Amino acid sequence: MIPTLFLALGALFFWLVFRAYVTQEIQGRGWGFGTRTYQRESEPIWYWVTFASYLVCAVWATAFGVLAALRMLSSK
Repeated sequence: MIPTLFLALGALFFWLVFRAYVTQEIQGRGWGFGTRTYQRESEPIWYWVTFASYLVCAVWATAFGVLAALRMLSSK
């Protein structure tokens, strides 16, 4: 259950990073229900900060998912 959750989160964040790279705009989500769209040319700092944040989340979630899966398989 836990490995699946982390791997799904990793896939979601990798999809967001991929879409941001292809379209050159990224949606930043705030604490509420509002979203902000940053474009690479008009707001490069916020674009790259959000891009890097999503990439870090993708890598960490995938790493935790793989480690949790390995731990679950080794404990049986």
